[in-house]
Amino acid sequence: MGRKVVRAGAAPLSPEQALWIAILAGGPEAVASHASAAWLWGLAAAPSRPVITVPRGGPTRAPGAVVRRPSLPVYRVSTRWGLPCTDPLRTIVDLAVDLDPADLDGPVDRAIVSRLVSVEGLFAEIDRSARPGRRGPAALRETLDRRGFGGKPPESVLESRFLRLCAWARLGPVVTQVTAGPAGCYRIDAQVGRTVFVELDGYAFHASPEQKTADERRRNRLRLEGRVVLVYTWTDIVHDGHRVVAEIREALAHELAAG
Repeated sequence: MGRKVVRAGAAPLSPEQALWIAILAGGPEAVASHASAAWLWGLAAAPSRPVITVPRGGPTRAPGAVVRRPSLPVYRVSTRWGLPCTDPLRTIVDLAVDLDPADLDGPVDRAIVSRLVSVEGLFAEIDRSARPGRRGPAALRETLDRRGFGGKPPESVLESRFLRLCAWARLGPVVTQVTAGPAGCYRIDAQVGRTVFVELDGYAFHASPEQKTADERRRNRLRLEGRVVLVYTWTDIVHDGHRVVAEIREALAHELAAG
């Protein structure tokens, strides 16, 4: 049984209060985790019932809450809004246990863009926490791989996959590592035809907002100069090659029609 916690009847029950009650009832080592920790970190909406993690041997119940017992101890405890909770890396691994793969995409994206975590940090956490029969690390790895976060491949590897796709589709000639823009100050991954350029990004998007802004400015400059700039990720090239080929062919057809 959990410890008894008394709440003033006049106080309206908020998600924060409900979570506090659950943590107090869970004992001194209880922490917000899973969906509740994701909410505290701004990665998801507040769950309908607070979720806490308690060590083995701790209370089995807390009023109105879901009590989880970790297969691995929670070594790194953070504080958010004054509440003890799992850190962002552990939170995402735990969240991967409860969510469908498609529902995990949003929290992962928000965590990376807000710089709570890095892709490298997520993979390191997967390696640290992977155990036989533990579902979270494996599910998170599948999500990262599916979204093209599986570590940016060496430039030559991604470029090679793209060239093989072009050769299979008989697109060409293809020139790689070309310069363009004012005084040739931009380097572009590939050029197909006279005005069609392709950029290859290993990640589904750049985690850094500053880098994303710089990329878009550069691409806008090239488009204003009359070039077509197509951007593809590792996932596009490897898993959606037919669409990539169709779009390049469409761009080449417009180029031919324009003379």
